[in-house]
Amino acid sequence: MAVDLKNFIPKLPDQPSDLKVDLEIISNLIIKELYVHGKKTPRNIAKSLKIHQDIVQKIIAELKQQELVGMVGGSGMGSDYQYGLYPKGTERARSIMERDSYIGPAPVGFDEFIRVTKAVLDANKRNFVVNQKILQEKFASHLGYKDVLLQIGQAVCARKPAFVFGFPGNGKTFLCSSVVKLLPPMVVPYIVEVGSQLVRIFDPSCHVTVENFDMEGLDERWVVVKPPLITAGGELTLEDLEVTYNKKFACFDAPPQVKATGGVLLIDDLGRQRCKVEEIFNRFIIPLENRVDYLVLGGQRMEVPTDEIILFSTNLDPMKIVDDAFLRRLPYKINVRNPTKVEFCEIWKAGAAKLGMKYEQATLDHLFGLYKNDRRGLRAVHPRDLLNIVFDRKRFMENPDTSIAIQEIEDGYKIYFVSGMTLIETFE
Repeated sequence: MAVDLKNFIPKLPDQPSDLKVDLEIISNLIIKELYVHGKKTPRNIAKSLKIHQDIVQKIIAELKQQELVGMVGGSGMGSDYQYGLYPKGTERARSIMERDSYIGPAPVGFDEFIRVTKAVLDANKRNFVVNQKILQEKFASHLGYKDVLLQIGQAVCARKPAFVFGFPGNGKTFLCSSVVKLLPPMVVPYIVEVGSQLVRIFDPSCHVTVENFDMEGLDERWVVVKPPLITAGGELTLEDLEVTYNKKFACFDAPPQVKATGGVLLIDDLGRQRCKVEEIFNRFIIPLENRVDYLVLGGQRMEVPTDEIILFSTNLDPMKIVDDAFLRRLPYKINVRNPTKVEFCEIWKAGAAKLGMKYEQATLDHLFGLYKNDRRGLRAVHPRDLLNIVFDRKRFMENPDTSIAIQEIEDGYKIYFVSGMTLIETFE
């Protein structure tokens, strides 16, 4: 049962006090808008700040009294008049920009951020069901790995963290990334005020807005997004898990475990980070057990929800990078195993059809013979890569034959799999 998110997004405030943030921040945003973009109407300023235009007009009236802004053009009445900065306002703007150059949506208050976030999370848990039927519907086109999918679905249903391991090329990252298919949409603010500091929550690199969601009469400082997927790989450092300053947006950035709330946080390539696995795990103990995290900004310690499904993925030997204490706190250990021959055939057949090539069992049996001779394990990614090599050769040779010859398989196999590669120095 889908949750009606309109019931949780605050109504559009039409009074400055109803914004529940430091109004100096709003005044400064208006001044910065006029300084950077030149003359604008209250309507356009309101659109940029995502607040009611009546609020903008009331604050502009105050700025006019302070001789910071004035009417510089436009026609009509009220919101159609254009306003610009007076010399005094320009001087104020320069002073503001030196210490705070953020331009964008107005922030929501920290307390309201916590209240709305928790309410949406609780409603989604009560009303959104993840079961085997939904899993089968969402992964209907996925080939093989039915047992692995069942384990993943069970972990998502329980909303518990999981440790995902297996050889490279079997689709661990793809499967983990696909978990968001099973989750409902989320509501996030663009930015939050924390002690007069601004912290960015909405991140267009990982948040995808739900199209055509009707925000009529609702506070547009909030946005409805698809369940977020935040992936952190070998580049992850412990510093990345704290509030950091983003020079591009001129504000602070919430860490990945906060941005992923309501979705999935994937710690990929575990064991390849510059910090130790134990350090990463120790940093996640509180988020894993309590679904909250404690962050520090400007000396202020704050508790924030980190209620998401956390997945740790690695292609290294699990017993060499983690200990029992780590595994004990991750109830689900999911082995993304090598595909069976039947699954390999299914993937091969689908890949061949996608490239417009013919599927012949005899050719595939010959390929299995090559694997057996080399005592090589099957991987889920091999069909795609080998077929692409054969396809590339056909295109290069301008060969219209869509069947796959034994020789083409053998040549592709030799190109793809490296054995005994050495550098040979020659002398003339």
